[in-house]
Amino acid sequence: MATQEQEIYYQPELEVYCSDGREEELLQSIVNHPEIDQIKGNPARVLAAIDDYGRSKNFLMNVGRYKGPLVAEQIGKRKPKIMVELGGYVGYSAILFASRLRDVGGTKYITLELNQAFANVATRLIDLAGLGDFVEILVGPCRQSLRERLPKLLNNNQLDLIFFDHSKKDYANDLRLIEEIGLIKKGSTIIADNVITPGAPMYLEYVRSSVTEKLAAAANFKAVEGQDLSRGNPYLVYENTHIKGLEPTGREDGIEISECIGEES
Repeated sequence: MATQEQEIYYQPELEVYCSDGREEELLQSIVNHPEIDQIKGNPARVLAAIDDYGRSKNFLMNVGRYKGPLVAEQIGKRKPKIMVELGGYVGYSAILFASRLRDVGGTKYITLELNQAFANVATRLIDLAGLGDFVEILVGPCRQSLRERLPKLLNNNQLDLIFFDHSKKDYANDLRLIEEIGLIKKGSTIIADNVITPGAPMYLEYVRSSVTEKLAAAANFKAVEGQDLSRGNPYLVYENTHIKGLEPTGREDGIEISECIGEES
């Protein structure tokens, strides 16, 4: 008999946790689901089917049912017109957040994903949820999409709300790039997942630093050959809120909410 935890939480995250065929197996389990007619066009039921797979079959790198609603609550509070996500995986967060964004009058959800196979699965599941016309997936290297494609989609306007859920070691450098290209302004909000598990210490240090501290770091900034590093805009000021949550496996984690409250002159 399954324990209560096994019924609630995903399978444990093991050394191999993705790209071993589980993503395609997930898709097939849903499109061949005996209740597929009821699942079609229903974001909540698509998410439930994804969660069922994560609990019964294999771990999936999703924001999950514990932290996901915390982000959805922020969408409801802030009512962005456009939301951007770094790291789309199989589309779980895109389905959850785009559904909420549409409910509050938003116009588009944009997700950046490096892996074409993941993007293929996400596209099918997002379409299945009835959100294909609302969600746009940009496939390719994150920093290339940030520089070349995202500004055009935003018409060079600021980012309203952005969700970080890609490579944790890249959070800080990618935020600095977004600052450099002028997409962060007063009112822009960044929500970063997994800042405790597995952790994003460099990001937290940067986004929580004072302007004085960031200016000191920027003064010592040096380009490194072969590395795409960004200096950022040290004059931007963030107001930060940390909210505790759980990973889908039940491990403790947290999200960091950082709202740009202006720019010091």
